[in-house]
Amino acid sequence: MEPIPGVTSIDNSKTVTKMADEDSSLGKDDFLKLLIAQLSAQDPLDPMGAQDFSAQLAQFSALEQMTNVNTNLEIMQKLATASQNTASLSLIGKTVESYGNAFSHSANASETLSYSLAGDAMSVRIDIFDIAGSQIDAVKLGSQTQGKNTASWDGFDKHGNPLPTGTYSYTVKADNQAGGLIAVDTFSSGLVSDVVFGKDETYAVVNGKELPISSIKRVSINQ
Repeated sequence: MEPIPGVTSIDNSKTVTKMADEDSSLGKDDFLKLLIAQLSAQDPLDPMGAQDFSAQLAQFSALEQMTNVNTNLEIMQKLATASQNTASLSLIGKTVESYGNAFSHSANASETLSYSLAGDAMSVRIDIFDIAGSQIDAVKLGSQTQGKNTASWDGFDKHGNPLPTGTYSYTVKADNQAGGLIAVDTFSSGLVSDVVFGKDETYAVVNGKELPISSIKRVSINQ
């Protein structure tokens, strides 16, 4: 078709290529630029139909609404993170419990050790270890039922000497009536000394290690 005098065509490929180089994703401003370019370059003898024009305006409206929703979600996420960080500060100075086998011991005090049995046990043995991994004591118990159980440790070694304040660990061995081993989950406990705000997770510093807040099972003022 012969060009119409007074009408200059626009090379859309250059405009689109430039926009694609700057940003691989299209925003609402980019959509408007494309729409204006399309209207400017259309054939005056065969302009865009009202139906097509309305459809593209509807697409723009939907894009703007999605952008607003994403913005609101980002704001809500930031508020939720700030609220969680503020609440986690209240853990400092409290005793928390999670899955694990380490615990904080205070001199001249007894400690409560928690564990969960996968089945009923006829006998239970708890071995206590110091921070170097050496066994320092053992607690032998009789039958216990399936589920959460606790045992008390007096804080003395196997020779009857009181142990100093520090971090210790324990293991639990449980046998059923047939003499088979029962699966055991142990729980680590300790005093929260600090709270660390990570990029994707908040951590409580317990027994010198960073413990994810989401893994904490119990919080108490006094153990």
